[in-house]
Amino acid sequence: MRKLVMNEEAFTGLEAAIVLIAFVVVAAVFSYVVLGAGFFTTEKSQEVVHAGVSSAASNIVVKGNVYGLANDTGDGISTIQFDVGLAAGGLPIDMDKTAMIYSDTGTVPTELVKGTNWEIKDSAQKGDDDVLQYGETFTINITDLPRDIPPRISFNIEIKPEIGASLAISRTVPPSITSTTILY
Repeated sequence: MRKLVMNEEAFTGLEAAIVLIAFVVVAAVFSYVVLGAGFFTTEKSQEVVHAGVSSAASNIVVKGNVYGLANDTGDGISTIQFDVGLAAGGLPIDMDKTAMIYSDTGTVPTELVKGTNWEIKDSAQKGDDDVLQYGETFTINITDLPRDIPPRISFNIEIKPEIGASLAISRTVPPSITSTTILY
């Protein structure tokens, strides 16, 4: 009679299939976790980028020239006038919540108060409210400056909207001043 010897050196086909299925299941779970973490990270990165772009991009732009209006005494520019609008794709800006800061070489930076130092003049595209929408143009009049700006003096006006980056307007009063002077 023949002797039956048990040889345990190799797996049977069934054992190999079970091990293969276990590896596939573990790999599937691992890849699901890795992909889920990747999608979550990508979504958070996208939110951060959009928040950064919306806060860094200046929505407000100067449209046209900046004018200096001289008073009767001829001592210098007493009123600054310019038009503002939204940049393409810019979000609406509530001008009631917008701050303006004036400075020149002879004065310290001064915050201008809406209704006291500056106002929105009516414009053809202005609606009933003080929210600057795309397609609208507001004419800003800055009247109560810390001093009349004499010739050859540079000044800065910083417009700080509630959302988005500030807009800096830097101009110099030319040597010759008329009743309405374009400031460069």
